[in-house]
This record gives sequence, C-alpha cells and structure tokens, in this order.
Amino acid sequence: MMISRRQFLIAMGAASMAALGGRFSAMAQRRQRYVSIMGATSCIPFVKAYLPQWEHDHPGMTVAVTGGGSYAGLRALGLGQADIAMADLAPPPGFLVVPVQRYPLGRLPIVLVAGPQVGIRGLSWNQARAVFAGDIVNWRELGGANLPVIAVSRPESSGARDVMQHRILGARPFSPHCIIQLSNGAVMRTVVETPGAIGYVEATAPLREITVLTLQGTVFDPTRWQQWPLYAEPALYLRAQAPKEVKDLAAFLQSRPGRRQFGFYAASEQGFVYAR
Repeated sequence: MMISRRQFLIAMGAASMAALGGRFSAMAQRRQRYVSIMGATSCIPFVKAYLPQWEHDHPGMTVAVTGGGSYAGLRALGLGQADIAMADLAPPPGFLVVPVQRYPLGRLPIVLVAGPQVGIRGLSWNQARAVFAGDIVNWRELGGANLPVIAVSRPESSGARDVMQHRILGARPFSPHCIIQLSNGAVMRTVVETPGAIGYVEATAPLREITVLTLQGTVFDPTRWQQWPLYAEPALYLRAQAPKEVKDLAAFLQSRPGRRQFGFYAASEQGFVYAR
C-alpha cells in the first residue's frame, strides 16, 4: 500500500511526539524520585539522622537537605523550589500564597548563653531585653564583670531570632551593634571566644564551655523542659497537594521516637492545614 508524502510526514511527526512524550513522562517520574528539603539549620541534624532509613525503605528516592533559615525554606516552598520547608516559626500571614500542610515536631527550647567571664548567672526578662536592645553596655551595670556587653544574634531569616524578637524584645529592635552569626555553632564559638559576649541558641547545640543563663529565675533543665519559657515550635511544611512520597516522608520524620535527643519535645498533632 502506497502512502503519500504528507501521510508519511504526519506519521513521523506523531511518532516523534509520542517519543518525546515518553521522554517527558520518564523525566517527570525521575523528578518525582527526588525530594528537596530546605530551611532551619536547627532541624538538619534530626532530619539527616533518619533519612537513610527512609531512603532504604524507598529504593530510588533521593533526598537533599540544605539550610538557609526558616524564611528561606518557606520562600523556596512557596516558589516551588523545595518540596519540604523546615521552619521553627509560623509563616506570617500572606507569606505563602498556596495552601500548605504543617507537620509539628514539638517544642525546641532556646537558651541564653554567655561566657563565664561575664560574672552573672542569669537575667530577668527586662534585663534580657535591655541587653539585646543595646541599653546595657557593660556587665557591671548588672553586677557582673567590668566588660563590654557584646550581643550575638542570628539573621532575620532565623526562627530563633523570631522567638527572641517576639518573646524578649517585643516592639524593641535588636541593637544595631549585634554581631550576626548564621548558625548555632557560629554563635557558640563567638560567645566562647569573645570576652563579654552573650547570645542565644536552640538547645540542640552542645552547651559546653559556656554558661547557660537562667531566665527570670528559671534554670534550663532538659528533664523539666516544660518549665522553660522560651522556645520555638519547629515544623515541616509542604504544599497541600504535594506528591504522596513527600507527605510520606514528612509523616515518617514526625513520627520518629528519637526526636528528644535532637532537642525536640512533645510533638503535637500532625496534619494541621495552615490557612491561606
């Protein structure tokens, strides 16, 4: 049977389109085998500790984890650049324009830390506010050593800083003279190495060679974490219409019984849908 040149070209075009469609379908399937997690650095050790188990149970799945801070993770989620955002703060109203699902990980205590040379063991709420706002410039004003107060803070993308802003400073801004460090580890190193320095870290950080200050007379005790008044509430956020594998990973991480060893306490109910 003879076919015309036009019929031949149409047939070839259809075959090419089918082949391309198959390639695009395969590419889509491959993309679905990759999960990107981004956000709060405080969550990274916990997430990375359990990923090998999940990947073992899901052959072919690859998960990449990066930091950048809570706001960076939430922004990437909203732009479709990340599948899961790790955040220890709630998205501000209007920050996300798509419905997302929230998987709480519990409470993450935030502690005030200083070098032993400052000569004090604790602060009241008002004193902490004055220190980080820059009103108190020498520790002797609080009965401590004759050393300048060097406040160390986290960047605005940090959930810990958000907690400090709302719970400690309120309407007051951080002092413009604060040293800004990007991670718990960097804050700790700066406080240890800088006479007169004070900072704040999530209690996931090793609290060695440093003074954990009391707050309003309350001592931080991991065995009595319910009594500590300063904490973030970290969670995993994903799009409400996320693929099944992404939701499965979030539920898996939330259900891990070993969260406490990473500083997360008393996770609440999963699956809360954050209103758009």
